[in-house]
Amino acid sequence: MNTIAERIKFAMRAKNKKQVDIVKDTGISKGAFSSYLSGQYNPKADKMELIADSLDVDLRWLYGENVPMEHTSKNNNALQYVFYNNSCSEYLLDNLDDIYIAMMTQYAALIPRFYVLVNRAGNAMHLLPLFLKEDSSEFYECPSDFFYSDRHTIFTRDFESIHMVLTTATIYYYGIDTKTYEPKVTKLAYSQTDDCFYIDNEVHDCHIKAFEKEVVKEALYLKHNAQ
Repeated sequence: MNTIAERIKFAMRAKNKKQVDIVKDTGISKGAFSSYLSGQYNPKADKMELIADSLDVDLRWLYGENVPMEHTSKNNNALQYVFYNNSCSEYLLDNLDDIYIAMMTQYAALIPRFYVLVNRAGNAMHLLPLFLKEDSSEFYECPSDFFYSDRHTIFTRDFESIHMVLTTATIYYYGIDTKTYEPKVTKLAYSQTDDCFYIDNEVHDCHIKAFEKEVVKEALYLKHNAQ
């Protein structure tokens, strides 16, 4: 991803923005913007600034520099997740659901960390960590960020864009008990009083079977290595 065209297209996917959105935001003609996307021409400096503002990305990153895509001053290097649609995913169940990939800004790029299935009808989110990373062990347990009013926003700041309503949201986290190496699905409910999530211990049977299978496979792998 070294060209300006590649970075513009990558940021558009990450921000879930279409060409018509950029054209509307910037005033750049559709033909000119198409030539930028194809790599036929590179935008001039003033157009680059407009595109960076529309995509809400660091202008230096758009030029190809080795800096985070997000504005450093804006997120203060805090962990944040960006959701981009992945409607072709095998996990998509029906027309009531949307599938996203939760990406984390790291090393001047967005790194995938979770599969996210959103059930719009039930206002429920299912989070499955990607277990193909060297740091996957960091995501076995349900992130403690959910339990703090000033930290759950790393997951919830873009709820509106993914059709979630925070005040009535339910979240299912597909993790692993690091003591027993058993799969563990944690159900979280939002408390308006405390402005954070808490563990809901009520019986719940609306798990995503495909997500459970992925957790079971990872748990078996951990058990095997622990022997």
